[in-house]
Amino acid sequence: MACLRILVKMLHEVLSFDIRHCVNVFIYGFRGTGVNIAKSMRVSRNNHYRVCGFISDEPWMIGKHTMGCRVYANDKMLFEHLKRKNVRTIIASPDKLVDLEQSGIVAQMLAQDIHVMTVPPLSDCLDDGIIKDIHIEDWLRREPIQVDIRKIAAYVEGHRILITGAAGTVGREIVRQLAALNPYQLILVDQAESPLYDIQLELSDHWKNLEVRVLVADVTNYTRMEAIFRECMPQLVFHAAAYKHVAMLEDYASEAIQVNILGTKTVADLSVKYKIKKCMIISTDHAFCPVHAMGYSKCLAEMYVQGLSRKVVQENSLTKLFVVRFSDVYPDAPRSLMTVSEACQLILETGNLGENGEIYVFEDDAVEDTLPTSYEKIRKSKGYFIDYTMICEQINTLTENNCMQDSAVIINKMKKIISYFSESCADA
Repeated sequence: MACLRILVKMLHEVLSFDIRHCVNVFIYGFRGTGVNIAKSMRVSRNNHYRVCGFISDEPWMIGKHTMGCRVYANDKMLFEHLKRKNVRTIIASPDKLVDLEQSGIVAQMLAQDIHVMTVPPLSDCLDDGIIKDIHIEDWLRREPIQVDIRKIAAYVEGHRILITGAAGTVGREIVRQLAALNPYQLILVDQAESPLYDIQLELSDHWKNLEVRVLVADVTNYTRMEAIFRECMPQLVFHAAAYKHVAMLEDYASEAIQVNILGTKTVADLSVKYKIKKCMIISTDHAFCPVHAMGYSKCLAEMYVQGLSRKVVQENSLTKLFVVRFSDVYPDAPRSLMTVSEACQLILETGNLGENGEIYVFEDDAVEDTLPTSYEKIRKSKGYFIDYTMICEQINTLTENNCMQDSAVIINKMKKIISYFSESCADA
């Protein structure tokens, strides 16, 4: 009889669960309130949440199961578990949120684009509990960054826009913000087919009338990318495709060259060839005074764009190429603490400033080697005057047989090239 009751209860939960609009969640906290939240969600008449696991700070609870879900530790593997379970939302009780805020865990979650939600005290939601979304602005102790949407829309609306790396964290957020500004068409390019499909579904749910082309392609494949430019004829380009994992690229420097340098070169060259109005190269602040393979590769990519920009100006081309450095959004970098959404808003706002060869950074205060712009949060970095022919020669030399070379050798070559141009510019 007990088994029959359990079976009937499970069947009721399956039938009442709305899988069409479900959100996978982890609940922070295992005992007491955490389990009560999970139970209340399962009996709710309007349940749109699927509990996929619990998170606990108590070592003896890790690995156990309750209500058919495993208990996970809040350790360095947590984000891997969240990714594997396709979970981007965590729910915690108000009391637990206080502890999570004080320990910095909420900021870490939000920085990783994980939504943090809470419920009112149980005494306030006995009927049909209300789950409240927690926004990073609640924890930043400042007002959200504001941009002039009308000015951004003025250059976005009615245009065909190509976004590389459209399935990545930055590219995906750029796509979302562009979708709301009435572009003529969005052209999404990424080599990761599964997350690219996810963003395609998201767009079809929220912007049903938006014309979207989703293309699986590798930015290092010049022939494939040229076919896309020739067929789609974009007017604006946001190049966000890149390898950004610092530790991994120390062992795979040749891949950093292929994607970060040659991929950028391909997109920039095609933007000039097909007379794109504006090509925004999304870079990283690791390119400033680089100390590792990822930073070196992004620095050289920036140098190529600067060299190509000089050539474009000399030839009176209408294409504008410029770089926007995307800073860290983690709590240990207070000067650049902002949400991914805010940073992408500033990227779009930079489109109103972009002049050929310029490098733009997001800073609150005056920083050495930067100049002010007409926007408070955006500053202009003092770049190098790079000779196009010379940078092409250096990149060609760097890429010859690089796949056959040790990472340490490749990194040393990149350092020498950067040092050469830095010293040349200092002497000029």
